[in-house]
Amino acid sequence: MMTVSLIGISLPTFLIGILLILVFAVMLGWLPSFGRGDVVKLGGWSTGFLTVSGWKAVILPAITLGLFQMTLIMRLVRSEMLEVLRTDYIKFARARGLSNRAVNFGHALKNTMVPVITITGLQLGSIIAFAIITETVFSWPGVGLLFLQSVQAVDIPVMAAYLVAIGFLFVLINLAVDILYFVVDPRLRSMGGKAGAK
Repeated sequence: MMTVSLIGISLPTFLIGILLILVFAVMLGWLPSFGRGDVVKLGGWSTGFLTVSGWKAVILPAITLGLFQMTLIMRLVRSEMLEVLRTDYIKFARARGLSNRAVNFGHALKNTMVPVITITGLQLGSIIAFAIITETVFSWPGVGLLFLQSVQAVDIPVMAAYLVAIGFLFVLINLAVDILYFVVDPRLRSMGGKAGAK
């Protein structure tokens, strides 16, 4: 798993996409190498998520986008867990006779979640940024490709709308991360209770 995570974190996104196309589309012929497959019209909106070829067309771009983020978060959880497992309260939990499963999931994993949530929120933002590259590699007619075409055509209203939408998404992601801090970390909840009492 560490070897896979090292490969995933080292390769750039466009190279991962090209290698996936080479293996699964060219050599094996299992999945399409470009486009979004058959689409179904629902009023003024067309979607490929209601067809088999549409779902097949999503698999390679989704793996391309998610592989780097998944391997980064995997390595972060591992390093945080190794650090937390050396602390005194984990040794005390083991001395009480708790099983490894109870110690790892009940005590250690909870305390690794704050930095993991932070990095996950940042990586969600980077997925939005990397989507432009992935859409270009897979000829996916998405918002990223629209942004590239608007840059080439110097279409300033479309570029401005895209950047405002991305900025709004970043604000929402940061808000969700802050709320998750409050849910995961009991110290923040106790501090909130003390502030309310004052």
